[in-house]
Amino acid sequence: MTVIDARDFADRIRPHLKAPEAAYAAPRFRIGFGAEEKFLDVAEVGTRYRPAAVLVPVIDRPDGATVLLTRRCSHLPDHGGQISFPGGRVEDGDDGPVEAALREAQEEVGLPHGHEVRVVGALETRGTVSNYRVTPVIAVVAPFVPRAQEDEVEEIFEVPLDFVLDPDRHEGLRVSPADGRPRQMYAIRYGGHFIFGFTARILVQLTEIWLGGNYAPDISLFGN
Repeated sequence: MTVIDARDFADRIRPHLKAPEAAYAAPRFRIGFGAEEKFLDVAEVGTRYRPAAVLVPVIDRPDGATVLLTRRCSHLPDHGGQISFPGGRVEDGDDGPVEAALREAQEEVGLPHGHEVRVVGALETRGTVSNYRVTPVIAVVAPFVPRAQEDEVEEIFEVPLDFVLDPDRHEGLRVSPADGRPRQMYAIRYGGHFIFGFTARILVQLTEIWLGGNYAPDISLFGN
């Protein structure tokens, strides 16, 4: 694997991302993975899916960029114990998905207010099994000392960006580890961490963008 510089990463993916406000306001959003992926219209089903945003923090470290992730507390009703990006529901007082993602990152991982954060853009909004419409906001973040929100976050850790953007690290699952239900989803193992579902799908999508025409997700990962 080749060490990836955060600024080079941002420059390369920026043309393929949407403006966060445009992604958030799109009339349709994706849901599902692999062969089960489809679009839903906000006008028809939007009231069932609460708007949310996550921050995908690419940490600008001198020895190579990393991605900051959290492990949610096991007692939480939505995605308890799972690996996720900092984020949550877009509140009425938030001025769009960027403000919501930054507010949640401040609360969950202690991202200081006014810290150096360069928003690169957003991936298109996706629906989750917990009935959220999530806009992933991609940002390059200067290093900081994280602080976990005790009632929501059990652990904060970083994964080298070159690791999660390596297709050889991507797996396909047909059954959800969270509830055992049949679903197609991606997974990435890092040390003792098992990243799957929505979080892994974001990382796979960033891999598609990073590698361009040299990579497309392998549908055979899901088996027959």
